[in-house]
Amino acid sequence: MPSAQRSRALPVLLLLLSATALHVTGAPCSSPGGDTLEISGDELPDALKTSASTKWKPLTYLLICEVNSLCDQFVEEFGVPKDSVSDFKPDQLELPRDCSSPNFSKENYLLRISRGLERHMVYLQFVERECSKPGKVSHIRLRTKALADHVMELMNNSKRAQGLNSEVRDQLLSDLNAATAWQKKITVPVLLRDYRTFLENTLRALRCIEDRARKKNGPNA
Repeated sequence: MPSAQRSRALPVLLLLLSATALHVTGAPCSSPGGDTLEISGDELPDALKTSASTKWKPLTYLLICEVNSLCDQFVEEFGVPKDSVSDFKPDQLELPRDCSSPNFSKENYLLRISRGLERHMVYLQFVERECSKPGKVSHIRLRTKALADHVMELMNNSKRAQGLNSEVRDQLLSDLNAATAWQKKITVPVLLRDYRTFLENTLRALRCIEDRARKKNGPNA
């Protein structure tokens, strides 16, 4: 492997090792539907090989658990209602009802995931400012960037997935920062809940894309 490729692969490998540690330390979490989100220790050898899914699966699982944990910690520390409501408008990702539909577009879904991750990275900047332990948010932002990079790798035309320009980022933050101190506090769990839902939808969409590819190319592809 060329040195440049090794340099790009190292951060992903470190994140995969962290994801596997989640299972080893016995810290699974549950989805709203009650499904346990747990990473098998058997995934680590695969992550060091060539399976594409081992790049995004552990990262997405880990992000879901970390975002949920951060939300719980914030609610407990600041006494904010967990079911807080704010003026923030969710940026949800619709899932395909039928992956076998001829109208399903892998590129469009990957583009929507990429753009959604970009927006949530901006929202995490706001969360980081409001948290007493910003280091945890910084780790989540790092993993989010790694996931966004891999989503772009899955695209046939990654040039479509342009990052948000500074004007859009500034506007998103400006809208959030215009709130009162209390409104900012109640907005944080709303942002984190929305991000968790987005990640769960992303996980299902990527599974759908992977399943379609497997059916198209055969079980040994």
